[in-house]
Amino acid sequence: MQNSSSQYSSLIKEQRQLKKAETMLQSMIDKINHELNQLVVEELQIKSRDAQLSVETTAKMVKPDPLLDVATCSTAQINQQKLDLAVQDDKLLKSLEESEDDLDDLVG
Repeated sequence: MQNSSSQYSSLIKEQRQLKKAETMLQSMIDKINHELNQLVVEELQIKSRDAQLSVETTAKMVKPDPLLDVATCSTAQINQQKLDLAVQDDKLLKSLEESEDDLDDLVG
């Protein structure tokens, strides 16, 4: 009877130690996840800033359209809009795709 009682007591003691270890490991995992999330946010901010700088540089390099003389133009010419959808070396699109891939890797 004493043997089973001592086994039971040692199992209870081991269970308590395992519970403490589990709590400590869960705390470490939570801290690591928090740090990873902060790094992802920082990386996205850097990529966003790089993309903004790239777009600003492209915008400065583009020559402005010649001004229309409103007095001699038709309404259709005045309302005409020219959109340039080309992005310098596709840097912005690549940056956005990389950001999405990074998020997918972290979530998936």
